[in-house]
Amino acid sequence: MSSPRSVCFSCHEPVNAPSCVGCGVLQPPPAAPDPFVMFGLPHRFHLDLADVDGRYRALARQTHPDRFTTRSAVERRMALMWTAALNESKRVLKDDKLRARWLATGRAQPAEQGGPTLDPAFLAEIFDWRERDEDEPGVMHELATAARTSLLGELDQVFTAWEAGNGTLEVVEDRLARLKYVEGLLRAPQEV
Repeated sequence: MSSPRSVCFSCHEPVNAPSCVGCGVLQPPPAAPDPFVMFGLPHRFHLDLADVDGRYRALARQTHPDRFTTRSAVERRMALMWTAALNESKRVLKDDKLRARWLATGRAQPAEQGGPTLDPAFLAEIFDWRERDEDEPGVMHELATAARTSLLGELDQVFTAWEAGNGTLEVVEDRLARLKYVEGLLRAPQEV
């Protein structure tokens, strides 16, 4: 948190940390926290996950509810709010798919309505896999595994280009939707 985010509700000094440097009062977390901003990280797909863990621990030490048991009810409530915000931010930053969606859309979960529609050609390919699997049991699992690897590689390439300033994230939601579909096939019980 590099630039002042708000003003301390207690002493009215600029605040750019969970607690006011001037009076020490715990401040409310952002209403709609950006996980990258919360952890002081650049908006990048390729992150050092050990660094994410270290930043999480440092922030959690500052805001953990156990540190505020003797403080006002407001600060105790804010400590709980910080815990929830930090846990959600860590969850997004440590999960490749959630982090990818956040970078592409500004949210961790797909839109409830109006999300990406799977390409009919992709769905036809899945149908072909299922038909082939009837004649060659296990082939669908092999094809889905290969498709998963390919989709993960494609996402990595998209983000590598974007981080270098040479691309957009327009295909990310579509690839995540395909990946979810393929991973569902891999989780489905295999018939023996």
